[in-house]
Amino acid sequence: MEVHHHPDLHHKEKPWKEYLLEGLMIFLAVTMGFFAESLREHIANKEKENQIIASLVRDLKKDTARLNDLINTYMPEHNRWTDSVNKYIDSLPLKGNERKITMAVFNATDWNTYAPPEVALNVLKDAGAFNLIEKEKVKAEILNFNTNINEYIKYSAFITEVEHKVDTASTSFTPRQVQRDVVAKLYINNAKNTNGFVEFDDIPADIKFKTYNKAVFVSYLKRVDEVDNLLNDMLGQYKRIFNEETKLLNVLKKEYHLEE
Repeated sequence: MEVHHHPDLHHKEKPWKEYLLEGLMIFLAVTMGFFAESLREHIANKEKENQIIASLVRDLKKDTARLNDLINTYMPEHNRWTDSVNKYIDSLPLKGNERKITMAVFNATDWNTYAPPEVALNVLKDAGAFNLIEKEKVKAEILNFNTNINEYIKYSAFITEVEHKVDTASTSFTPRQVQRDVVAKLYINNAKNTNGFVEFDDIPADIKFKTYNKAVFVSYLKRVDEVDNLLNDMLGQYKRIFNEETKLLNVLKKEYHLEE
């Protein structure tokens, strides 16, 4: 008979050093994996942060240009038209000067106001995006900028209501069709130029006022003057926002080593 020998199933125990080495290798592998994942997440967050900052800088540059235009081009021109409409109505006969007075009325009430930058506001609304910004100095400057923006938004909402009342009041002497035609022309001119006021030729040659009662025009001027005072008060806010925005841009450029 053939005899079968069973294999010896008893294994020799590993030396304790081998167990220690295996445990150390597993620990190192897990640790390296953790650090690799953390590094990957840090790199991804850093890339997102740089994208946010780049978008923010682009938006702020456009915004400072817009504010500069409002402060140094629109407001001086608007003030000249407000002075003109007062002068025309006070000193000129209403009949025979309809086109000239209407041009001044529309230009003095061509409200060209400031709209805060979307990217900056979106960064502040999104807690996740804001927290990706690691530099505390940058965060502090963004919050300062936001404070100025919030003050402006509250004030501008009130001014918009007053402006609407003035626009409505002009219908007391300006024919409806003239209102439509000239407003359409204003939109066209503003599309061509940020501060596109209407010209004399933009006013219909055959325009006639609905009333030639001087008291109606004088009453209207009081409302125009009210908005003019508010807009010039707002000019101070424009300048404050512009200064804060310029400061924020400089901090961003310095902290992130951005070129001009």
